[in-house]
Amino acid sequence: MGAHNNIHVPKESWPAFLWYAIEFFIVLGAGIGISVTSMDYFKKMGFDESMTDWFFWGIVGVVFFAYYLIVRPLLLRKPALSKI
Repeated sequence: MGAHNNIHVPKESWPAFLWYAIEFFIVLGAGIGISVTSMDYFKKMGFDESMTDWFFWGIVGVVFFAYYLIVRPLLLRKPALSKI
């Protein structure tokens, strides 16, 4: 059989913002995972429940901002979804 050159293949199979949403939730999940594993340390230090809540979301925020302000701009110099 011969090949036909009249087939249209789109460059992206779904909207580009979904890749950014997936990346956001992966980073958020990693931050929550790191924060959950480190909460035992703060509870052993004797902090009450309200302070550990602040530490929990603070660690999540540090992971989130470290990725988007340090890792992504410096290590991933090209945009994630740039058109080649």
